[in-house]
Amino acid sequence: MEVTQVSSVRQKVALQFVVSNLALVSNFVLTIVLARLLSPQDIGIFSMSAVLMAVAHVFRDFGVTAFIKREKELTPESLRNALGVLLLTSWSVAGVMFLSAPYWAEFFREARVMPVVMVLALGFVCIPFGAIPMAIIQREMAVEKSARITAVTTVVFFASSVGFALADFGPMTMAWANLINIIVTGAMARWALGRPLPWLPAFGHTKGIVHFGLGNLLTALLKAADDAIPDIILGRKMTPTDVGLFSRANSTVNMVSTALLPTVSYFALPYLARVYHANGPVSHEYLRATSLINALMLPALAAIGVLAHDIVSFLYGSAWLKAVPAIPWLCLAYALSSLFTLSAPALTGVGKPYAAIGPTAVLVTAKLACVLWLMDGTLSTFAMAIALGQILSIPYQLWTHQRHLNLHWTAWAKSTIPLLLHTALVGAMCLGLRETLPEQTPAWAAIFSVGLGAMIAFVVGCFLLALPMAQELRRLHGALLRRAKGMN
Repeated sequence: MEVTQVSSVRQKVALQFVVSNLALVSNFVLTIVLARLLSPQDIGIFSMSAVLMAVAHVFRDFGVTAFIKREKELTPESLRNALGVLLLTSWSVAGVMFLSAPYWAEFFREARVMPVVMVLALGFVCIPFGAIPMAIIQREMAVEKSARITAVTTVVFFASSVGFALADFGPMTMAWANLINIIVTGAMARWALGRPLPWLPAFGHTKGIVHFGLGNLLTALLKAADDAIPDIILGRKMTPTDVGLFSRANSTVNMVSTALLPTVSYFALPYLARVYHANGPVSHEYLRATSLINALMLPALAAIGVLAHDIVSFLYGSAWLKAVPAIPWLCLAYALSSLFTLSAPALTGVGKPYAAIGPTAVLVTAKLACVLWLMDGTLSTFAMAIALGQILSIPYQLWTHQRHLNLHWTAWAKSTIPLLLHTALVGAMCLGLRETLPEQTPAWAAIFSVGLGAMIAFVVGCFLLALPMAQELRRLHGALLRRAKGMN
């Protein structure tokens, strides 16, 4: 029975990975298209506006979706109360965002921020009606249903974004496309769920939801502040062009997490909550899942750091090359962050959402301190400060693991050191290959050549270091052989 469940989860993970990465390919192509149709200033203005939206999303959700995913049993009454909390928070956020738009524009000294924020605020009016069915679909790990939703919304978002860009909407392009996407996502989620949900809210039994949600709210708010640091500080101290360049550096490094993390986020909380409800301790599953994620994530980040100039030149053009010096430092920061990707879902899954507040607060404080200390007006130094802040936050993360997940730092180190060695092997292969190529090698050829070498080093490293990923590769190889024999 347990083997069957594991196999089912593995199949769902595979399907979700394919679906999310097809959406990623679409969004990746969209990023390239918009980089040609919009200027760095247009993207910078939207990025500054989206900072407020990211923070606002924390308040509108209030941990309700996490509550739905983690709760052992859902009743119609609990769903009505969840809807009540969502309506109250989302509509309040919409009003605050809309009315504060002029002040946000004044803060950044950029008038075009105001209409972008106003349009983004309208999305919060519609969000509650789609958030609950989407959370239920994820709770049930109904990948087939979410795949239909993703397919439709990806096409709609791509088409609307390109259409608005061609119509010369400038920084408003992504704001209007975002609003359309929210409306379509909500409608699709209710259709795909296939059963009625309450439309009328309730407020009589919201105490448990609010208490649980407050822990998630504070953690998510700090996470949003962490994500907002570059846009706020660069937007305030430097120029919209610098914000746009740093945003492009971020999106380049983020290609890996964009490929993997949607799948991780989809399953992490409901899966770890099920493990906890069934077995109690989650530390073993936590370490195994973290190893599988980072066996993919860390080597890919090492390759991006080596190929930064080639990737930016090939994908975005010479106008964006000033973003390159920040990329290696951001790769380091993302790699360190990735080692703790499952910390918050694990803590929430075991019913301790408040425990995730401390590590995130330490991380934000460390980053801010390093930025204020080191910032000299260059993007590379700014990125280095972000990476240093990430390093300084690690001890507190490990202490939190030990106290709340019963995971000693020595067990974490034993699982992590092979991952670091694996990354060093792949990184050394990439650097060696890139150095042997002539300077005039076309960017696409360098990416292909180094990428091929990285893949070989990745596979060799998995088996040489006996990583859990090696077991998955053997299983995949066996499945492909069986399928090939079946076709014959």
